[in-house]
Amino acid sequence: MEWTVKRIQEGDYGCEERSAEERNQVIVTLENEDGLTRQLTADDDWLYTVGIDEGSLWPEEGMPAALEKR
Repeated sequence: MEWTVKRIQEGDYGCEERSAEERNQVIVTLENEDGLTRQLTADDDWLYTVGIDEGSLWPEEGMPAALEKR
């Protein structure tokens, strides 16, 4: 099943900011052809390196097993 990236938004760090060692995380909203949506957290640098942006297909190797089974 293919999932399309519908939205990428900055991660929520609450009251505490992330430490200098932590990588920048974003919240990715995915939608499949049946209209089901899922959200996951991803490393922002990884998205940039792989070339994923809103409208991109989500790569199967980046799909958590929990989403693959749904």
